[in-house]
Amino acid sequence: MKVSGIDHVGITTADVDRALGFYRDLLGMRVIDDVVLTSPDLAALLDVDTVEIRIADLDTGDGRILELLQYIQPEGRHVDYDSRDPATAHVAFAIDDLEAVGEKISRAGGTVISRRPLTIDDPGGHFEGATVLYIRDPDGMILELVQRPET
Repeated sequence: MKVSGIDHVGITTADVDRALGFYRDLLGMRVIDDVVLTSPDLAALLDVDTVEIRIADLDTGDGRILELLQYIQPEGRHVDYDSRDPATAHVAFAIDDLEAVGEKISRAGGTVISRRPLTIDDPGGHFEGATVLYIRDPDGMILELVQRPET
């Protein structure tokens, strides 16, 4: 058995409509599906008695899906975390104009974590010349924006 790739990434949000304002409107991802699901099988998968969940699937531009999930019932609770906390994660998105997006993050409900963008000096390394910025989406999910040098 071995992993052959990332199938999709799911991010839980308190409000799918607000999240779409960030991921669709700011970051430019295209919505490919938006449904509300309820079923005993889904509840069993999630280890809850009953469930009502809204899922918006977005095309990330590379054949992968970003899944935005809003638990309508049972509701979740907000959890604050930092990138250094165990059992947390961040998602890194390739972006073509970090400067333009960086200026619009707060207007879209997000926040910038990084004190400034960092251009990586790693001769011969995978990240050589990439400029990165850590941000949070409107729910506090940590994201890394990565702009690679044009080749």
